[in-house]
Amino acid sequence: MVRLVDNLIERVFPRLRRRPYFAYPIGIAIFAVAAMARMGLSRWLQDNVPFLTFFLAVLLAALIAGTGPALVVTGASLIFSWYFFLPGPGWTLDATTFVALASFTILSCLIVAVVHLLNRKVEGLMNERARNEALFQDSALGELQLEQLNIELRHRLKNTFAVIGGLVSQSARYSRDVDSFAQSLSGRLSAMGNAMDLIATRSFLGASLKELIAETLKPLVPPGAKRLDMGGPDTVIPGDVASALALTLHELGTNAIKYGAWSDKRGAVSVKWTLSKMDEDELSFELVWDERGGPRVSAPERRGLGTTLIDSGFPSAKVEREFNEEGVRCRIVAVLKQATTRRTRGRAPSLS
Repeated sequence: MVRLVDNLIERVFPRLRRRPYFAYPIGIAIFAVAAMARMGLSRWLQDNVPFLTFFLAVLLAALIAGTGPALVVTGASLIFSWYFFLPGPGWTLDATTFVALASFTILSCLIVAVVHLLNRKVEGLMNERARNEALFQDSALGELQLEQLNIELRHRLKNTFAVIGGLVSQSARYSRDVDSFAQSLSGRLSAMGNAMDLIATRSFLGASLKELIAETLKPLVPPGAKRLDMGGPDTVIPGDVASALALTLHELGTNAIKYGAWSDKRGAVSVKWTLSKMDEDELSFELVWDERGGPRVSAPERRGLGTTLIDSGFPSAKVEREFNEEGVRCRIVAVLKQATTRRTRGRAPSLS
């Protein structure tokens, strides 16, 4: 019973009061019931207590329907009682009738004012409670998201340190001297750093494919017009794939600077990619790196770390490279998980 009363006062009545097309008919119905009750009690009540049922009607109308309907009930009750009971049937107005009507009006207005203040207080407390509940829920969700972010950060850091360790050891293994080791390692770490920056801006969910390709190649493109032509659709790719793709593109760009299209003033590189949906969270990804206008190239005589990163650094990707008179053409085909639909915990790029 207590729960029912609380529900009426806290939820049902405020909704009715905010809807005049419901509130005023309810107020009129309350007045009608009070009038019929007063007429039915006329056999037992003296005419000097004409407002007995109408005080209750004003109170109920103010509580249920609101201030406007309660004032309407007050006016209707005033006219009804004046006509039927003061001092008898008719519209006569003497001092006794005037005092009775004035007393009823004043008391009814006080009842309406008090209930109006109580209604506003109850609604204010309800709004405050709703705000506090919303803040509490936001706080709980924020803590949950922070915990997930910390878990993801720990995973990314562990994965990143594993990749860096592999890059350091393999770069040292394939480098001829300290200078070449430092130069190759710093470039690879810079590519990884750019990828991590892009991943971090999306709460470690992934990185924008278009931004990743542009930011990775931007430091490598030599000065001059039309040295790089790139284009393709955008999506968000998981962090492990972003790091691997950044390293692959960095190695392709570095090789283009050393031996390929960017090693002279005429060569250019075209980077184009396509995406096609396979199911709800998987995309078929194809990227073509095409060098034109540079010196004639041939397949490397020995397999270094750069070649390893290009051919097998991208997780579960198929990589095809062609060496011809026009330059290097590299085609990468892979299946990507969309990072916007779920977090992806992939393996680190293979360096062996």
